[in-house]
Amino acid sequence: MKHTIAAAFLLASTAIVAPASAETELSFNIFFPPTHYSWPVFQKWSDDISAATNGDVKITFPAQSVAPPPGVMDAVRNGVVDGGFIFNGFIAKAYPATLLSQMPWMHKGDSAAISVQMWENYQQHFADKEPMRGVHLASLFNLGPAYLCSVTDTPITSMEDLKSRRIWALPGTIANTMKDMDLSIVSGPAVQVQELTSRNTVDAHFGLTAETVVSFGVAPYTKSCVSMIPSMQSANFSVFFNQRAWDKLTDAQRAAITDLSGSALAQRLGEATNEAEVAAIKTLEAEGVVFVEPSPELLAGFKTSADKISGGWAKAVSGKYDVDAVAIVEEMRNEVDAASAK
Repeated sequence: MKHTIAAAFLLASTAIVAPASAETELSFNIFFPPTHYSWPVFQKWSDDISAATNGDVKITFPAQSVAPPPGVMDAVRNGVVDGGFIFNGFIAKAYPATLLSQMPWMHKGDSAAISVQMWENYQQHFADKEPMRGVHLASLFNLGPAYLCSVTDTPITSMEDLKSRRIWALPGTIANTMKDMDLSIVSGPAVQVQELTSRNTVDAHFGLTAETVVSFGVAPYTKSCVSMIPSMQSANFSVFFNQRAWDKLTDAQRAAITDLSGSALAQRLGEATNEAEVAAIKTLEAEGVVFVEPSPELLAGFKTSADKISGGWAKAVSGKYDVDAVAIVEEMRNEVDAASAK
């Protein structure tokens, strides 16, 4: 009887001190508004990670962004959240090769194609040369093609029209190209455009996709847009986890997340982007936004400066990493062409 009571007490004590769950929660920051089409993609990604790890790893999402878009990588590094993504224009000084799929005329209208090719080319040519301090890179993805839009009733059809405007320009290839063209620009995060257009601080914007024109509240102030396919730029993003949080996972957990990230997540986000762009263009047209083709003069005006900016990028990357960046850009353009054609 004494042995039986002792054994029962031991079992009860063990049950009390045993951990209730082995679940690991990783908080992941999304700075897009909750209505943005990327939310369901990341939520499904989270569900799949939970299933693949038998419920041991769960990705959660703060209701609001823990940092402004340019500060997300620092927030992840400092452990404010365990993961997130950032526009690569904000980290280009430290990690210039992340701009590969932002090079001019790369996006051919298929965001899934360019996102997957960006991930695969970056892994092949740059991942081992450009380690990101304090974070583990999990995926890369591109949004849709960038539009040049007028906030006034007059469409932008010539270089003269363009030179008369004060333009919000997305940081990176577009802003650098327009600076080289000696245009009057304001450059900053895309979330600022609604305020700038509503207050007439700018009378044109260049760098938003059709979907972000709608979701960022810029549609009511947009009158016309110049379509450019291939696009002069497509915004791309890096997806990452805090390195310490990543290292605490088991090998099997890291392998499961890796399988569901990389090209797989790039494909998912790209497909969702394609669908969102088609829907957004229909919405904008229904609201009276006119889409016009670029004039040869306008394209020629962009091309000289865009080629200069991309050439400078290729030279800097080639020198820093001992690669032929010009050849890598050409290789990727061909691969994006082939993948987009499918």
